[in-house]
Amino acid sequence: IMKRDIKLKWFYPYPPEMIWECLTNPEILRQWSPMKDFKPEIGFECQTQQKPRPAQNWDGIMYHKILEIDPLKRLSYSFKGGPKPGVTTLDTVVTWMLEPKDGGTELRLEHTGFTGPKNMLTSFIMEMGWKKIVNKSLKKAFEAHFL
Repeated sequence: IMKRDIKLKWFYPYPPEMIWECLTNPEILRQWSPMKDFKPEIGFECQTQQKPRPAQNWDGIMYHKILEIDPLKRLSYSFKGGPKPGVTTLDTVVTWMLEPKDGGTELRLEHTGFTGPKNMLTSFIMEMGWKKIVNKSLKKAFEAHFL
């Protein structure tokens, strides 16, 4: 089976508390993430809506469920989608990991579970998206809130 995972990392010269706040505070999250509705509680479920892509057999709705929370260290949630509600062709997990390092924080993102040729392609598109979101939107939200 073809399988691919996205693994990215960034370094911020700020304490984990500040970065964690950007990942879990709904007010800040809304500024950089499509998650408009979020509660940092295990089992919390929400949906995000983006432009449908019929050619990729996707209706534009992503389904999320918080799977793991280890404050200031790790946040994990499901990331699922498909051609219509109740049909999931993409079943992945996003995990954010924070590690204090060199007087700042290393932020790692793992988006895992892309299987099959179609989802392999999706993983490359999403990897570019994650880089753009974290490099631009998250950075902007962080600076607006903390600096």
